[in-house]
Amino acid sequence: MSWAENLLDASFRGVPIQVVEENLQWQRALAEHGTPFKNGDSVRDLGRGARRFPMQLVLFGVNYEIELQNLLSALEIIGPGELIHPIYGSVSVVPHNLDVKHHAEGPDSAAVSLVFVEDTPDLPFFARQFEFVDVGVTDVEDEYTWQDGVFDLFGRIDSLVSEIQSWIGGGWVGLIEKALGLPGIFLRVQQLRSQILGVVSGVASMAKHPSAAYDPLTDLFRTPTQIRSAIQGSTPEKPTALLSMSGVPATVPGSASLTTDAARAGNAFLISARQGVAPNADLLPDGMPEDPVAASGFALVVLVITELAAAHAQAVAIVIEDEGQKPTLSPLELESLVNLVRSLVQSAILLQRRLYDVETSRPIIEALRNTAALIQARARQVILQSPPMVERRVETPASLRLLAHRWYGDHSRALELIRLNPDLKTPHNIPAGKVLRAYAE
Repeated sequence: MSWAENLLDASFRGVPIQVVEENLQWQRALAEHGTPFKNGDSVRDLGRGARRFPMQLVLFGVNYEIELQNLLSALEIIGPGELIHPIYGSVSVVPHNLDVKHHAEGPDSAAVSLVFVEDTPDLPFFARQFEFVDVGVTDVEDEYTWQDGVFDLFGRIDSLVSEIQSWIGGGWVGLIEKALGLPGIFLRVQQLRSQILGVVSGVASMAKHPSAAYDPLTDLFRTPTQIRSAIQGSTPEKPTALLSMSGVPATVPGSASLTTDAARAGNAFLISARQGVAPNADLLPDGMPEDPVAASGFALVVLVITELAAAHAQAVAIVIEDEGQKPTLSPLELESLVNLVRSLVQSAILLQRRLYDVETSRPIIEALRNTAALIQARARQVILQSPPMVERRVETPASLRLLAHRWYGDHSRALELIRLNPDLKTPHNIPAGKVLRAYAE
């Protein structure tokens, strides 16, 4: 057996790469201590430094520009990514150097030289990928495992979101490239163009940032970028705005320009997200429609809803961490935020699963599922930091401060009672018999 018989399909952040030449480099850190008038040194091994993987890549063929764009987009993402080395397998690396060369004698091709540097975190976190399950059945031991791991929630979710965005952008470009290559498509190019621009301008209007005019069929990579930046700009950061669903539109922006089936499915999914319930899978076809305009419409819905899920996951993660330090929301409000993210994620997963093949959808589905699981588990932790919540009846007319003194011996916990009962109209004069939500102790 030899390495030539066991090569793996090389890739970086899921983008396939053709490796022409590679070599492995590393250096050990040594502490050398010499003694005067004595030959030789005492050498202490301080450990190996990061491995380096210099590589020579080649991109060729009629679609080499698309492959080069995908590779450059993957290299632009900040932070470590997964390199599938053709010989050594999966390695977490950070791109260090890049050199892209074109030669007049080699049309439709490019030579790429780059160096990947191995990333080894100080402490391993999330050595396994978590399944998207109901964490309500998690036992005590598993709960401590979550507490040990989710402290880096921000970094983990940001990494997952970057992975999702890199994959959905590539899927969009591939779909439109395929559509533009179909016979007779030139009769429907104008429909594609107006449909794409309608959705992009509709999303941009959410953030009140009008997009500059461009042709989406000649600048394919700009459409996902335009949608992403507009959604991120329109996603609220404050808990009250998130709870009011101000970042989730009632209908798919620009849905008037979409095909009927795509608009109907997208609008229904957004309504489900605003209600915090699971989406209805019956509205989706089994696979992308053959008609390129209809396929483009569903792909736009996928882009919009997946980006909404990613943006809201990041925003809610920050709120949850703030709640862990200083609670300002009731457990029901925190649950509503989690339900919002979960519904958006479920819609995005359903769209990916029903419209794309397994190889295309699997990386996105896994990242989305893990994102939802992290947020749900962390929110559960924050809720469990407080005592159990019960319903208590007011025995005699009183104000909230008096009730806090009676129930807890601490009148300052009246602010806590207001937070747990946001529908209370007269906190200064609560009638007897009124039932309030309160912590058991």
